[in-house]
Amino acid sequence: MATDGYSDLGEEWSHKFTLRQDTITRDTSLEVLLYDDSTDSITDSDDIGAITTELSDGNYTRQTVNLDSSDVSLSVSSGNIRAEAVVTFDLTNTTGTFDAFGIVNDFQSDIVLSESASNPHLIGTGLNSGGSQDASNFESFEQTIRIDLN
Repeated sequence: MATDGYSDLGEEWSHKFTLRQDTITRDTSLEVLLYDDSTDSITDSDDIGAITTELSDGNYTRQTVNLDSSDVSLSVSSGNIRAEAVVTFDLTNTTGTFDAFGIVNDFQSDIVLSESASNPHLIGTGLNSGGSQDASNFESFEQTIRIDLN
């Protein structure tokens, strides 16, 4: 089930790009996607390939969040630091259902997956606060993405 925290790969990504001063090349953006978690049932150990229900037709495209902007806010929620941003998807002529979002970034997972090159990885997921939605009911959909650092 989607959570409001990091996946295993997201934990590796977070630690690599914040703690290792000798290897830091800070990411400045992340991609956000919409999918149906009631079908995919994503867990912390899943990667991007486990998402089989990402919307894929009409005007839908993944959206980018710029981490170096005031669009990302930090707050405290239930004792955890929460990073939040709002992205808007164009869903004109898009079909399918979605109830969750995923956060994706390209990096080399040499700890969790022993990779030798960068690949897109699922950093974290979260449920849509409005529950399951039919994309064909929207021309535009605003999603608040969040990751809790606990």
